[in-house]
Amino acid sequence: PVTNIRFTLAEEQSVSLTVYNLSGQLVQTLVDGKKIAGTHSIQWNASSSASGVYFYRLQAGDRSVTQKMILVK
Repeated sequence: PVTNIRFTLAEEQSVSLTVYNLSGQLVQTLVDGKKIAGTHSIQWNASSSASGVYFYRLQAGDRSVTQKMILVK
């Protein structure tokens, strides 16, 4: 139950990458800090999480993206 979340930054920015469950509760913060320009791959190890629907939220500068993930064990 491991997945990689990939993103690309055009310039160095402050980045926050968090995972939430279906109820909107914070499950884990994967990144919280500055990242250099380029492509990044962040690993989420969900071995301690239950099967179900999760969302990750990537905030970089003034942009924000939320995507759905389904965890099946």
